[in-house]
Amino acid sequence: MAEFASKGVAGAGLGLGITGAAFGLLNSLGGMACAASNGHCSENTPATRYEMTQAQTIAAKDAEIGLLKANEYTNQKLTDVTAYLMGQIKDLAAEVRKNKDDQTGVNMQQVAYNATNTATIGCLQNQVAALQGMTKLVIPNSSVCPGWGSVKITPETAAAAATA
Repeated sequence: MAEFASKGVAGAGLGLGITGAAFGLLNSLGGMACAASNGHCSENTPATRYEMTQAQTIAAKDAEIGLLKANEYTNQKLTDVTAYLMGQIKDLAAEVRKNKDDQTGVNMQQVAYNATNTATIGCLQNQVAALQGMTKLVIPNSSVCPGWGSVKITPETAAAAATA
């Protein structure tokens, strides 16, 4: 897009440069023709082919200078924009690196947390299994279907257990 803008500016500069130079030179040549004709000047004083060729050559040089200046200006602006964008990219890259480093720290904390929880849950599972091995399953009387009558459970005494 800058290429087209640069060519447009250069083309406009070229056209205006040629036109302005031609009119300026013709004006000054007209003055020289006036001086040569003993001061009888008018806007209709003719110019020679040589004078016109000189005016065109000067206008072409002015246009070339204008084009070079426009290209130099465009190149400088592109350099400025590139430097600005590179600074922005550098800042964003630093922010991304910091975020990545921060996330790595969070991930390491999560690994430690997960390992601690896994070990704790394993320990609790072992304790529950040990408790289940030490106890008997008791169904409360209220959970048994009605019609069986009342049930009375008495704990076994040490003397009764010895005789049995």
